[in-house]
Amino acid sequence: MRSAAATLLLACGLLAGTGCKWLATPAWQDHQPRPAELPLVERTVPAPDVSAAGEPSAPPPSPGYYQLTADECRDLACRNSAAANLIEASVVVEPGCFAHLTGRDAVEYLRITAANHLSREARNRTAAAALTLYYRILELELKADVLANSVTEVDGLLKAAEVLEEKGFKPADDTHALKKQRVELTGEGAKLRSGLGKLNAELKSLLAIDPGTPGLILPADQVKVVPDPLDPQLAVQVGLANRADLNLLRCVANAVDVRTLGPAKRVLTGLVPLLGAVSRPVEEPSVLSPFVDGLAKAEGSAVRRQLTGLLHDREREAAKDIRTAVDEWTTARDLVAVARKKFELDTQRLDDLQKRSDTGQAVEADLRKAKLDLLKTEADLIAAVTAWKIADVKAREAMGLLCGP
Repeated sequence: MRSAAATLLLACGLLAGTGCKWLATPAWQDHQPRPAELPLVERTVPAPDVSAAGEPSAPPPSPGYYQLTADECRDLACRNSAAANLIEASVVVEPGCFAHLTGRDAVEYLRITAANHLSREARNRTAAAALTLYYRILELELKADVLANSVTEVDGLLKAAEVLEEKGFKPADDTHALKKQRVELTGEGAKLRSGLGKLNAELKSLLAIDPGTPGLILPADQVKVVPDPLDPQLAVQVGLANRADLNLLRCVANAVDVRTLGPAKRVLTGLVPLLGAVSRPVEEPSVLSPFVDGLAKAEGSAVRRQLTGLLHDREREAAKDIRTAVDEWTTARDLVAVARKKFELDTQRLDDLQKRSDTGQAVEADLRKAKLDLLKTEADLIAAVTAWKIADVKAREAMGLLCGP
């Protein structure tokens, strides 16, 4: 039996040595790098085959709507912020006044207070993300109405052109261009529906609604552009007083001492990770080790200085972010004024053509074109207004005002 096995192994070795392919190592198992050798050919790029694409699909039936105001959206986002709720889940009890606490209770006080500030910051970010999605949905819903009206006008122009062609006249409008425009509007409708579906799924997730729930969120608010500008200096003052990330640093800097040195250093290291590479491990203070207590007090003073310096840096950065957000808010509102002026000019032109049509002048084609131009400027106005509202959300986020204490 052993001799037979040995003979088989010997035969396999001989076959492999003579080039037996089924025993040789496959080329794809050879992990040694080797340069690719590709043939040199003339440039020929095959065109895509779209013969099976068919006609554009018809819009699906409406899945229904859920009405939602901006305040409701913000409140739901604040309440269901996953990050904030995860932070607060680590807080079990709230101890009393910090000044009367000792040892472990002081550590717990600082931990709970830090968790409160961190959760507020997380809720503020979640609310900003949800409101941004809310106003983007509002923009697309408003544009959907404009798109439907545009389709109606193009269909009217096409019908008028076909009537003239049937009578043997040459229409004033290029029928081919109108048909192409009609197809482009169909494509815009498909993109709009896809965008609405994606935005709804993202917003539902932030509001703790199952993204698979049928029905779309329908914003109920009428956006009104405010006449008064934002005061940058006042915005900075409000933001520096309200931002949770700055209040966290103030809280920890004021509370750091021998009792809370450990958690204070962890907060500092979390904010500036590179400090973890040079920080000294914190020794447990004890009345029986005055040397260790002395080191802890000295290090506590150093950590307080670090926190204060970091606070000043973050305040400067926050002030810059707030001023930038206010500048963007002002620019966005100016662009709304420009878009409104264009809309008014196109409205005036349409009114003039309508008066000429009412007197019997043959301006039907020009009238429909003017309506299409007005619909385009209306879509531009909608985009400008919602862009301003999103800039308003960003400014309030920068000031930390989207979720209360």
